[in-house]
Amino acid sequence: MPNDLHLSRRSLSKAAFGTFIGAATFRPGRPALAQDASPVASPDDCPATTPAENEAIVARYWDEVWNQGKDDVLSEVFTDTEVHHWGIGDDTIGPDAFLKRVAGFRAAFPDFQIHIEQTISTGDLVVSRYRATGTHQGDWLGIPATGKAVEYTGMNIFRIACGKIAESWGEADHLGLVEQLGGSIAVATPTA
Repeated sequence: MPNDLHLSRRSLSKAAFGTFIGAATFRPGRPALAQDASPVASPDDCPATTPAENEAIVARYWDEVWNQGKDDVLSEVFTDTEVHHWGIGDDTIGPDAFLKRVAGFRAAFPDFQIHIEQTISTGDLVVSRYRATGTHQGDWLGIPATGKAVEYTGMNIFRIACGKIAESWGEADHLGLVEQLGGSIAVATPTA
């Protein structure tokens, strides 16, 4: 294959993600999405950011907020009305509600760390694929501390507005995490 036709896995991932986002965003007659209802500032009201700058904002969120526990950084990386769609539990709105949720998680996993495996960005969206590690030292979802080291994977999609995270959608292998702790989650069985 000629060198000019060779595509890396990252290039293919970016192209597929861009195609997916483009189709989801610009399809006529599509259902309304959560981000459609979010207020959008006019270009004069906020700074324009590049995909690289958006990735840097998300990197600060993971490294400084989650890994270093610098809660004051949230005012620099979150809008005042950031909507956080967690992979488990109810959504939170704004930094204060977010920090209340994080406090409970940190109590259960005080050495929790996020290890970014891949970042993809297009326009105002950034996707992070990560691996999370920690030690279960406190109650989480009704499971008392086990002292077990855990590891699981997840992804977040972030929407950046005015140089800050305005909305985030998270999905993680919480079922795998619960199983590592020796717990279980009841799954409803469909009936005919």
